[in-house]
Amino acid sequence: MNHQFLAKWKWYEIESAGQKAQYLKNMVHELPDSSHWINNIKEETSNYLRIEHDGSPVLNGCLIYEKEDLGEDEYNNDFFHFYVTKNYFVTVGLDVTKLIRTEKKGMLEQMHQCETAAEGFFILLGEVLNNYLDGIDKFEHRLKTLQHDMKKNNNQNLLERIYDLRQELLIWTDLTIPVDEIKLAAAEAFLDGITETREYRRTSVRIERTLNLISHYKQDIDTMINLEEVLSSHRGNEIMKTLTVMTVIFTPGMMLGSIWGMNFKNMPELDWKTGYAWALGLIGLSIISIYIWLRMKGWTGDLLKSRRKKHRFK
Repeated sequence: MNHQFLAKWKWYEIESAGQKAQYLKNMVHELPDSSHWINNIKEETSNYLRIEHDGSPVLNGCLIYEKEDLGEDEYNNDFFHFYVTKNYFVTVGLDVTKLIRTEKKGMLEQMHQCETAAEGFFILLGEVLNNYLDGIDKFEHRLKTLQHDMKKNNNQNLLERIYDLRQELLIWTDLTIPVDEIKLAAAEAFLDGITETREYRRTSVRIERTLNLISHYKQDIDTMINLEEVLSSHRGNEIMKTLTVMTVIFTPGMMLGSIWGMNFKNMPELDWKTGYAWALGLIGLSIISIYIWLRMKGWTGDLLKSRRKKHRFK
């Protein structure tokens, strides 16, 4: 589908990358030395970017604009190839309907206000970023929900949810960084012809917004992970402290009990009427003495203190 705008520049929109190279050449006859780019349409399925000069600057490449997580570290990537000059730009494989927020008619009307195809291309990039921002807003809602759940309760399931959100944030980063690279490459290729335009500046601000949000949420997630590590370390220390205190307190009693259980004939308490009471008392006294000694040393800390209210470190 071809779109021509008021400033006489064009957008050649080719929805399928399966069309033959010769057809592309016939349709876009003014492409300078386009054979390399056309071959890449068939072969490249990942992000790449090139700047070429053949009388006039050309910006071409491939952009992954959507990733669908299939689980097990597998993703379904939606991508499109682009070829941008001052007088026209070409997109191959772009499905605008997947940009849920974008209303194509309104986007085309906005492109009529652009003086060059390069500026019009940045309207398209801006629409891609708008959809990223919508996705990041939904991500923020899930992050705030997780922070609230983490405040109320803390368990292993929350840690898994934190890492799931971190993985999703990496996806948003992977999607946004190539758009930022296209912005820089366009400035290199077209110089003031693009950097002074309204749509370039608007899209640049949108990129900055997106990257700032990603950076902010990355810090939030890193803080949550660090807090989880502190909590896990604290619980581990509490467990070790509990086991140590229990072992130290009951070791004397177990030693006396084992000696008492040998039943030597010359053990005088065997013939006493109160022998069992004396033996049990001696065991209990040894346990209490060890406990008092540990408390005096301050080695039990708050381990044996009762908790009157719910605490996070437990």
